[in-house]
Amino acid sequence: MKVPPAWVMVSIGLLLNIMAIVISGQVLDKMMQETSALHDEKGGNLYSIQLAWNQVETIERKREAILTHLQLKALTSNSSSDIDQVWVAQLKTWGVDGISHVDVMNVDTLMVAMDKAQQGQRNVIDDLYLKNLTITESITQIDEQMALYKNIALFLQIFGLALILARDLSRR
Repeated sequence: MKVPPAWVMVSIGLLLNIMAIVISGQVLDKMMQETSALHDEKGGNLYSIQLAWNQVETIERKREAILTHLQLKALTSNSSSDIDQVWVAQLKTWGVDGISHVDVMNVDTLMVAMDKAQQGQRNVIDDLYLKNLTITESITQIDEQMALYKNIALFLQIFGLALILARDLSRR
């Protein structure tokens, strides 16, 4: 059995080591950047979810305050339209639309509009949560691919070194 010359073995070993470096330096770095961007997006989504929950809670606090206001208004027979307009402006600020005035006569309309605004925020939360699940799956897939490429790079490195060392062993 004829053994190839030592320089061929060393050349192949060096080529395999260079391929391992390219895999480690280029492919894995690109994958790390992708996972980093996905983690950033996931963090942004979590922050948006928290903001949406805060808005749902704020609308609930506004609901309680308006009901208290309407009770006091009914008990005192006070018809302060200035305060009612402030409430309408506050509700619009928090995404409650379709309210022209705050009055005991339109409590049902107020509650429906507030429920609708809260449901809109809950839908946003659901969408962001589902996006985060998809992002998590993508990160898992990239991590699995990275592990495969790391194993391939390690194999190429070890096999390349073995070929380089074979030159030294062939002299003996």
